[in-house]
Amino acid sequence: MKFKKKIITLLALISVVAGFGIAHNSVSTVQAKTNTTTFPKKMRGTWYAYFNKKKILKKTFTKNKEITYDTKGKHIRYLHKQPKVFPESSKKNRNWIYRSETTKVKGHTWYGINRITMQPDSTGEYYSVAKLKGNSVLGYAIAHGDTFESEDVHWYRSPKLAKKFKKTHYKDFDFKIVYNLD
Repeated sequence: MKFKKKIITLLALISVVAGFGIAHNSVSTVQAKTNTTTFPKKMRGTWYAYFNKKKILKKTFTKNKEITYDTKGKHIRYLHKQPKVFPESSKKNRNWIYRSETTKVKGHTWYGINRITMQPDSTGEYYSVAKLKGNSVLGYAIAHGDTFESEDVHWYRSPKLAKKFKKTHYKDFDFKIVYNLD
């Protein structure tokens, strides 16, 4: 009889511990999926690209901003949660963007970014960060309907690296390759 009580107690304890572990795990998974108001940590920081005949471009990602510097000054886009109903375009929201889907292409994770006034099926931008040839590289791509093509510009952590690798091509991460997202 004592042996039977010990087994029942042990099984009850295992059930409680397993139930707590499953409940705890599912909560953290849901929280991770719904937190779309921040850029991934590996994307944050300043990036440089060599573009068109000796021109270095600069782009900075913070927790919830994308800042692009060019000859006309700096342009800031603010990351917001994806709306359920898309508002009319206004001065207030013209610089708003949201993280849309995340997709994997040729082993690399690409993060979708859309403007606040775009419908979900419109063309979107995608960014991916990879460690290639020993350096962190920020890739940029555009989705056109059901195709996905990366661009000819790669971004690096310093202007020196951007200039050094200006014509470098990366297998499975490179430019002008069209992927079918289906």
